[in-house]
Amino acid sequence: MFYGINILIPGDFLTPLRLMMSQEELDALRETLGASDPLIQQYYRWIQSVFSGEITPGGFRQRSSKTVLDTVLPTLHILLPSFIISIYLSRIPALKTKVKRLGKEKIFSDVFGILLISLFPPIIYFLISERLENIFRSLFEKFEITGTSSEILLFSEIKLGLGYLIFAIACSFIIVSFFEIITVITIPKQKILLATGLLLLVLLFFETKEIVTMLYYSKNAFITIGILTILLIGEFILFNNIIVQNISKEDHIMTAAAIGYSNQKIFKDHIIRNSFFPFATRIAINLPYTVASLVIVESTTGWGGMGSMLYRAIMSQDSNAAMAILFLLAILTATLRLIITFSQVIFNPQLRGTQNV
Repeated sequence: MFYGINILIPGDFLTPLRLMMSQEELDALRETLGASDPLIQQYYRWIQSVFSGEITPGGFRQRSSKTVLDTVLPTLHILLPSFIISIYLSRIPALKTKVKRLGKEKIFSDVFGILLISLFPPIIYFLISERLENIFRSLFEKFEITGTSSEILLFSEIKLGLGYLIFAIACSFIIVSFFEIITVITIPKQKILLATGLLLLVLLFFETKEIVTMLYYSKNAFITIGILTILLIGEFILFNNIIVQNISKEDHIMTAAAIGYSNQKIFKDHIIRNSFFPFATRIAINLPYTVASLVIVESTTGWGGMGSMLYRAIMSQDSNAAMAILFLLAILTATLRLIITFSQVIFNPQLRGTQNV
């Protein structure tokens, strides 16, 4: 691909500069950056930069201090919390449905899911951005939090990135717990304890200024998470409806209902556990499309993840930098799919070759 792009596509990252520089100046710049080197040397530098997480013009002698974590972490900051919130909230329509109706078509929730999927990210941004901005502004005023998001440059980006990932996941479980309580589903003790433990971890290992920086960093992050979550909830509602509809027709569900088990107990003990594996498989299959949607979502909010980086690389006609980002996205997608596959092997005894006697 690297050779094909460099041979078949005319020009490179420096080509647009011919309108602003003389040919002699452009040739000198090419020589300085190594753009005139043989393709094998450019490829070697390009693959090095990819694995070090540098989104720079492909194959040129242009180095940066970024690592893989600096490149991938901003994407994980919005991807993982969005998955957590979407997975749990997409179960609410099924949880609020009576057992005897689980096996029937769910017209209203299907239509609602399709409506969420069809929303274009800029429309969602228009609907939620101002509201989230007001929530953060009121929180900052109430707790007298002062500072700027640019202060993140004063601290270790990797440390803050990992800390914020823990903070975002904790907030995700808090949001899920809030919705489960207000919809009178259950009191999610495990989720609340997990969120509390994660927040305590952040408080113990990070200074006050670092936590304040995370809060400013989170404002734009949660707007991005909100947009991606709305899109994912619609998709996951459709997944859940199909899976729950099939599982609810099985004999053990009918037996549990005949015994007199509550709707919540049947759903928790019999349906959720059996729906995990087909649901996880569908998520794994759709991961490439989810990651691809980050280009639109991050570009809408200006989030500095891999999606917006890819958009900027394409707009600046840097095909090799765009290909580097796609390569890292492919690695991320493959890694997440492997995690889902291994989790199924761990939790499903049938996949380990064991059988119940």
